[in-house]
Amino acid sequence: MQLLNLAIAMMLDFAAPILLASLGGVISESSGVVNIALEGIMRFSAFFGVWGSAVAKNQWVGLLWGIGIGIVVGAFHAYITVKWAGDQIVSGVAINVVSLGIITYFLELIFKTTGYSPSVPYFGSAANRISLTFLSKIPVLGAFSRLTIFVWLSLLLTGGLHFLLYHTVLGLRIRSVGENPTAAETLGVNVFKIKWFAVIMGSVFAAIGGAALSLGTMASFNNTGVAGGKGFIALAAMIFGKWTPFGAMLAAFLFASAQVLQFILQATARGIASQIPSGFYSALPYFLTIGALVGVVGKAVGPAADGIPYKKES
Repeated sequence: MQLLNLAIAMMLDFAAPILLASLGGVISESSGVVNIALEGIMRFSAFFGVWGSAVAKNQWVGLLWGIGIGIVVGAFHAYITVKWAGDQIVSGVAINVVSLGIITYFLELIFKTTGYSPSVPYFGSAANRISLTFLSKIPVLGAFSRLTIFVWLSLLLTGGLHFLLYHTVLGLRIRSVGENPTAAETLGVNVFKIKWFAVIMGSVFAAIGGAALSLGTMASFNNTGVAGGKGFIALAAMIFGKWTPFGAMLAAFLFASAQVLQFILQATARGIASQIPSGFYSALPYFLTIGALVGVVGKAVGPAADGIPYKKES
């Protein structure tokens, strides 16, 4: 039973960054703005989170730094796509590409390395995990006894975003802008303000997910694999979950379970299975992502105005 609890806890740890970034995609695309820059935002936040934690010797400061850079990048994306009605895909790709070069430069400038940063205070240490020891002996619930704050944040924000989108006036406005911005403006909704809000809030979600990568279960920044395509998996989770918070959560759990399965298969491989290259096991979560997307092609339909730049009619 302890092995089951451990497997579930690992799944929740792996799912948290994906889920957080996926929620960012949900709110942004609900307003009609595609944000494929989730990968770049996560990478920026992971680095700035470690940098802030190193400077202040405090993981909370690192988290704030990560969120701060997320707001900056999100505002840039909103400026291009909302203010100037620029191509949303091009803007997102540009952010993803630029993040690689900028972070490599700062990593060498600040930490004198191009690979790993030094270890910093982080939320995954035994002292900083949220301890609920009374759950430790209970099957399944025992997995929740020693989780990081990012897991709890991802679960709480999933419920919070669902409430915002489907049970508040603001949420109704966000969804109306994503479906028919012209009609929404006719009814007095400020389309541009709603889009700005949704894009920046989505970037904050993704930034928290990025900080979870470097300050959650790790304690450093790995330039070659800290994001490792998590932002793109988050986009897949958003689509698989049909642009809903709880749907994205279930998809994130599914993809994270594949990652746990990868470790289990590698650890228990015997005979011919032990001869399979480790790269195959590492690719399993991505195979599942592709398979899941193939399965929902034509069935998952996003907001009607998603990805369409809005220009106010004169």
